[in-house]
Amino acid sequence: MALIAVKASAQEVTVNSPSEKAIVENIEKSTTLAMVSNIQTQNGSDAERTKSFSKSFSVDNNDKVNLNNQYGSIVIKTWDKKEVKVDIDIKAYSNSDSDAQKLIDGVSIEANKTGDVVSIKTNFADRGGNNFMGRITKNGVTKRRELKISYIIYMPAVNPLTLMQQYGNVNMDDFAGPTSLKVQYGSLTAGNLSNTNNYINVQYGKCTVQDINAAVVKHSYNGPVSIGSVGTLELAAEYVAVNVNTIRKSADIKVEYGGGLTVGNIGGNLLLNTEYAKVDINSVKGNTVIKQGYGSLNLASVGKLNLKTEYTNVSLGALNGDALIDMEYNKLSVADITPACRNFTFTGEYVSTALGFNDRYNANFNLSTSYAGFKYGSNVSASKVSDDDETKKYAGKIGSGGSATVNVKSEYGSITFK
Repeated sequence: MALIAVKASAQEVTVNSPSEKAIVENIEKSTTLAMVSNIQTQNGSDAERTKSFSKSFSVDNNDKVNLNNQYGSIVIKTWDKKEVKVDIDIKAYSNSDSDAQKLIDGVSIEANKTGDVVSIKTNFADRGGNNFMGRITKNGVTKRRELKISYIIYMPAVNPLTLMQQYGNVNMDDFAGPTSLKVQYGSLTAGNLSNTNNYINVQYGKCTVQDINAAVVKHSYNGPVSIGSVGTLELAAEYVAVNVNTIRKSADIKVEYGGGLTVGNIGGNLLLNTEYAKVDINSVKGNTVIKQGYGSLNLASVGKLNLKTEYTNVSLGALNGDALIDMEYNKLSVADITPACRNFTFTGEYVSTALGFNDRYNANFNLSTSYAGFKYGSNVSASKVSDDDETKKYAGKIGSGGSATVNVKSEYGSITFK
């Protein structure tokens, strides 16, 4: 085992022997580095090498922290010190001693502070074309070449943080500073991200965040995306399931494929664009604009609604605002059109439509059907105003009639007023 330890303060010092010298720059604080290398055998087969790295930097609230790592993990721990400290544990595994040594020798940590930026990055030497990493078993023989580079970062919660982690996970405490978090082939787990400036990009992993003030979130593959609550959300997701308990303000969401979108309550407006997705939303208090192709939409309570769909089954609960709905194919069911809906307009092709009106709802309506039937309940009075082989037109009242209006046009789809 070889051990080198340095305690430096901007001077040249002798380490272990006169031939070993190091110059360590003091950045307003002393810096400690430790590198350890050893050999272990796991179950008499795999060789292991390890080494570690530690360094500290003094910071103020405006200093930025940039992290870049591969093959391992990043853990962010916050503290009250005006200091950023990094502890890194590096392990290399291989079937042979020489290859394990080569792997760990090829890993270096670049850590410095330039101006107002603290940068910590994992670097790799040229592997000579041997880029295989991981485990593979063929014909009963397991080939192993692995690196595990684990960062633990101690830093103030308010400093801007940018990190990139490939092939590993990121775990964070509650954090108050701006963030830009990118994780590939790994998962992100975070507490409360209370800043108004958060960018999250996850590929081939999970994203779990307890609370976010405001964020732009991009996620593709694997998943799910799980957010407890968020203030303002801009989300783009592909091939993943998305679950959000509460959106306190407004949201702009795009979802394609994957396990669908599930949202609890939205306190503001919603702009939603989905394809090939199952969507379940409990309530939207503000205005809602939805464009959906294929899949299903279940919305228990909504205010003002602008909806355009193709090949989508739509189920609406309480409609508490005006509605403009344009659909092609499949089904529409509205359980409770309330008096808050003053104007309801529906255009459909090949859509089976059932509209349920609140007992207190009063409106005049006009309806046009082509190759479609029209049925209505006891609270509706209707008269046919024109009739030919293709098109039939009706006018009438829902309840006692009034200033509210309902306009329906349907081709090749039945209409029912309940």
